[in-house]
Amino acid sequence: MGKQWKTILSLVLLAVFLVSTGLLLGNLRAFRQGDEIYTDAKALAASAEQTRKGESALPSLSQSPQEPVWIPAPVEEDPEFLQLQQLNIPALQEQNPQVIGWIRIPGTPVDYPLLQGEDNQFYLEHDWKGDPAYVGSIFLEYQNSPGLMDYNTVVYGHNMLSGAMFGTLHKYQSEAYREAHPYIYLVTGAGVLRYEIFSSYNAAVDSQTYALSFPQEENKRDFLIMALEYSDIDTKITPDLMDRILTLSTCNGSGYRSRRVVHARLPMIPQEPSP
Repeated sequence: MGKQWKTILSLVLLAVFLVSTGLLLGNLRAFRQGDEIYTDAKALAASAEQTRKGESALPSLSQSPQEPVWIPAPVEEDPEFLQLQQLNIPALQEQNPQVIGWIRIPGTPVDYPLLQGEDNQFYLEHDWKGDPAYVGSIFLEYQNSPGLMDYNTVVYGHNMLSGAMFGTLHKYQSEAYREAHPYIYLVTGAGVLRYEIFSSYNAAVDSQTYALSFPQEENKRDFLIMALEYSDIDTKITPDLMDRILTLSTCNGSGYRSRRVVHARLPMIPQEPSP
């Protein structure tokens, strides 16, 4: 009887090993396919120059006709900004109209098309062309304005063990890492926006972190106070109430109800009146 149980146990362990090996090889194949898919996207985006006039991908913002018009602060002497102005977003949109732009954090793997679906599920499991893919896509919260007009714009991506997609967001627990990679760039058909990273922490999925708009200035202030108080890093950057906020979100391995988030601000300034 003892030999029989040893044989059964050996067979069970062998089966577990084979299944685990198969899953590992499947994951490695999926990672490799994901790299190939997004290498194609980068090549297509760079296939022809698509120069954008002006510096802002946002229309001028004003809370009422009596108040000043606010625009993104100009970005000066930034080679990355100038390079991204050349990305051919329309070429990507010909492949998939749900491509709304591009996201890049220089010096990190984050360099991908930015999608927006009809829900927050589809692009968890599909690539930028809309084909099923283990790595998914980087995508905008489906309730956000595709024109990036909301006070808080939320972008999601998988936390891949390979470091792909948003697999490096957890590194923003380190101020040294933030100093080495301080900016997030968003490119749309209208232009390029550069956001300054100011906060990173673990957030509950039902927290104020994921609120998109705020009816009162007090609500905005509470949101910013929360983002600064919860942050694992101290950047010395305090966003203004008129700034626009970008929130990157990914799984953090601490449970289904928690996410690692990175906040960045788009500095806004009042527009000079026309002569």
